[in-house]
Amino acid sequence: MADPILTVLMPVGAYRTAYLEQAIGSLLGQTRPDWRLLVIRNKGEAEAFAEEHSELLADERIEVIENEGRKLAGKLNTGMRHAKTEFVAELFVDDMWSRDAVEVLARCFERHPDADFFHSSRRFVDENGRALGVRITQPNVTVADFRVRAPVTHLLCWRASKALSFGGMDESLNSVGPDDFDFPWTMAEHGAKFVAVPECLYVYRDDRELSRLTSDLTLSKHLRELRRVLRKHDLSREQTERRLEDARATYLRQHVPRSNVDRAFKRLFRRDDTPSGVTSDR
Repeated sequence: MADPILTVLMPVGAYRTAYLEQAIGSLLGQTRPDWRLLVIRNKGEAEAFAEEHSELLADERIEVIENEGRKLAGKLNTGMRHAKTEFVAELFVDDMWSRDAVEVLARCFERHPDADFFHSSRRFVDENGRALGVRITQPNVTVADFRVRAPVTHLLCWRASKALSFGGMDESLNSVGPDDFDFPWTMAEHGAKFVAVPECLYVYRDDRELSRLTSDLTLSKHLRELRRVLRKHDLSREQTERRLEDARATYLRQHVPRSNVDRAFKRLFRRDDTPSGVTSDR
């Protein structure tokens, strides 16, 4: 087995076994085999998880480890510290990578040796894998872009040493965007070079029945956490409130279905309003 060029970080909280199998299957089916996967579970859960899914996790490139920190950011920081490759990337347990993701990223590493952060376009699918749409990631990302929008999308891949040089992801944050909003913003503030990958390397599963940030967190809690991130990066009160109003008008339309009828309505009239700047610990 060739030495890995990339470590995939998979933080696991609540999950569906079928989705877990598909997520890991998307790695096992890669056109390049030189990857490593770290599955990060909560303290006291790693051993039982590994035993329960021993057949699925039998590949020597896969290891299950315990979270050494707090919440989602802690899991990903734990993964970065345990990674033995220069670059790491995240894959959530209910999502998938395209078959050529590692191959495309390997080419990017060669073409952009000074880059610190790669971000790709992504495809959306429903709970049955049916296509819902595509979001093309933004090229030429600068730190100023984060002040007006969330400019990067999954697949997210970054230089672990650069991230750990300032302490990694902010573990004081809860489940609103510590990994795909606050973290890349902080990377940009620390001078990271971003490179956009136009190919759709990430497959985001938009399953409205799952326990997800935008469907299960109350609007007030979501806005409070988002405000913390915005103020952390020194947005003025006026700028912060404008961003919160934008969030209310777009992806936060999904928040907290009030009944089974409301949930069914949201599923029937599903829109591509999946959050572009935040991800929950799913």
